[in-house]
Amino acid sequence: MTGPATRRKSGTNRLSAALKQLSALTFDLHTDQPRLDLGPQGTRILKELIAAANAGLWVSVVILAATLVDVCMHESSQFDSMSFAGGNGGDDSAGDIQDEVFGLSYLTAKERRKLDVLRARRNALVHYTGPVEGVSGSGDDEAALATAAEHALLTIIPALENLERWG
Repeated sequence: MTGPATRRKSGTNRLSAALKQLSALTFDLHTDQPRLDLGPQGTRILKELIAAANAGLWVSVVILAATLVDVCMHESSQFDSMSFAGGNGGDDSAGDIQDEVFGLSYLTAKERRKLDVLRARRNALVHYTGPVEGVSGSGDDEAALATAAEHALLTIIPALENLERWG
């Protein structure tokens, strides 16, 4: 039987692997320069996400990971050069269609479902509507939150990988 300290360590080790994968994808680890053009807000959120993961701030990791994907879909210069024929005449609805058509269309159905789960978890943490796993005050909260943070990092990697390839 494992105690809380053992569970925390194993969860942290798995999270560490996910964090290394994310860091290698998003930053040139030799120059600490971003590899992705996420825009100023996205870059700041990414840096704080990595700092939160390093500090073991699991709730912050979940919130920032979900937020980073949202920001990338709206702020990234990946979509700045794309436009629909005829323009949108000041109506922002074409921008919403554009995000829907191009933003996450390259992800598999499973990857999109994982993003939906991540957003739901973020929303449950930010907009209290009832008890949330990991913040209930029980003895296994730390392990549950570490697992949620690991899943958050692994969930956003496919979306960020596309920005590396096509951004």
